[in-house]
Amino acid sequence: MHDIHIILKNSPGELARFGEVLGKNGIGLEGGGVFAHENKSHAHFLVEDGERARNILTENGFEVKGVTSPLIRKLKQEQPGELGAISKALGDKGVNIIVQYSDHDNRLILVTDNYTLAENATIDWAV
Repeated sequence: MHDIHIILKNSPGELARFGEVLGKNGIGLEGGGVFAHENKSHAHFLVEDGERARNILTENGFEVKGVTSPLIRKLKQEQPGELGAISKALGDKGVNIIVQYSDHDNRLILVTDNYTLAENATIDWAV
């Protein structure tokens, strides 16, 4: 799985165009979200083949900022405080969380500034 970071125009229909381009090319989204900041929309989505998605989106005029391998972890949904615990485990190791969202299987998707340290710090939540 890959996290793909796309800059979308902050205008009506742009997310629809994004979804239609991917759907037409057989690329499904496994989780993600879009956040507007300073008249641009930053989208992070989980896809199976990040490079294929990058190529298709670029060919269709989208600005792809990056494709990364995210850390995928499972929180115990019934246990309050799990997000705080995993975030503390990362913070204690000096790892910064750049992006956080959930996928369709209720797993935590994290893009961090140090994948290896993050992976080791969160082994208790490994999928």
